[in-house]
Amino acid sequence: MNLDRSLVLNRYLHSLFGAERFEDLRRAIKEQDEGAGPDGHSHFFHVPSGRIGIKIGARALEDYDRRVMEYEATLAKKRRAEPVKSFKYFQYLALLYTEIFLDRLTADPAVFVRELNAFRLSKADFTDIPDFAADDVRRLAFFMATGSGKTLLLHVNILQILYYLKAGKHPEALVRRSDGRSEFDNILLVTPGEGLSAQHQSKEGIGRKGP
Repeated sequence: MNLDRSLVLNRYLHSLFGAERFEDLRRAIKEQDEGAGPDGHSHFFHVPSGRIGIKIGARALEDYDRRVMEYEATLAKKRRAEPVKSFKYFQYLALLYTEIFLDRLTADPAVFVRELNAFRLSKADFTDIPDFAADDVRRLAFFMATGSGKTLLLHVNILQILYYLKAGKHPEALVRRSDGRSEFDNILLVTPGEGLSAQHQSKEGIGRKGP
């Protein structure tokens, strides 16, 4: 996905919460406590769920939040040698957006592409950007600062992909194989040095072998 289309996707995801930009969500959510509350939902959950103009069903948003909390608990168990703290607000939002993206993509990729194109046409500053096609939504990337927890989120992203490969109605939107299987034989991770590779190969992390 090129940069222009990435900007459309970014604004589209904001719009699902009745927001025009990330700052609209950041101001409210960053003041919340981290971790899960007594109801099992994250403390962050009640900010986006209570926004005026939200376009995500209450049940779906509850499910997204529950899974993000489950991912956090899973990593905490697997990485005991390097304790995992509760997600920061920006990490939570990145994972929440990933849940929405993967859910919509694997539920019905054609509908998802139509929604993105309709949103693009509704914004005057996006009208010169070409229509999205199916292959344009098979990649997702986040721009994150040094020290913001990219390695941690990458581990969660792997868990998210594996979940939607099993739960999504259209796993072929994520994996296309000549044999029709909706799974990976391996997940290959390329890093710039041995130190970073060691972080991912740790027994407390995702593991040495791909699924």
